[in-house]
Parts: sequence; C-alpha cells; structure tokens
Amino acid sequence: MKKKTSRCRTEYGQRYHPVKSRKSGIFSAFTDVAEELSGPGLQLRGGKILDVDGCTAVLACDENVVRLRTKESVITILGTDLETSDFSAYTLTIRGEIRSIELEPVPIKGGKG
Repeated sequence: MKKKTSRCRTEYGQRYHPVKSRKSGIFSAFTDVAEELSGPGLQLRGGKILDVDGCTAVLACDENVVRLRTKESVITILGTDLETSDFSAYTLTIRGEIRSIELEPVPIKGGKG
C-alpha cells in the first residue's frame, strides 16, 4: 500500500509553504501613465472642433479668443468664428476655425518673496 502524504507536505517530508503572490491593483501598474493623464485632455477634429476635458472655468469667451482654466493650466484658443457649446461636467466643445492653442501654467498664489 502507498503511504498517503499530507497535502501540506512535499514528497521529501518537508512542509510546503506556498509563495504568496504580490497582490497589486490594476491601477498600480499605470502610475506613470496616470500622471500623464492628469492634465487636460484636448482632442482636435479637423481644425474646426476642439473637445477639452478637465475644464473647470471659462475665463474669457469671444469670437476670436477663448481662455479656459483647468486644474494645472490655462488654455488659450485663438481663431475666427469661435463658439462654445456642450459645457458639461469638466468638458467643453469649441467650434470654429481654430488657428492656435496655447498652454500656460496657472500662476501660483502667495508665492515666496
């Protein structure tokens, strides 16, 4: 008859200690990517439609200039016949003939000095 071995023992009689796998969430693998995606999302379609994700405020709106505030920057859109539409939770659509898009960092309040 064969001698039964315990499930917790190897064939040599030593106790088996399973190696614990490192449990990491799926988002921990993308920490570098998350930093890149934290900024505003801009999608330009055909030079006529611009979708801005992460917009928190409209600073100025004219038919030639649109200035937007995001968490970390101010976006200036220059063009002709510009109009804003579809302003929903953090998303804004700008339509018109878009000539340039400028990004500048938000000025720091209460700086040293």
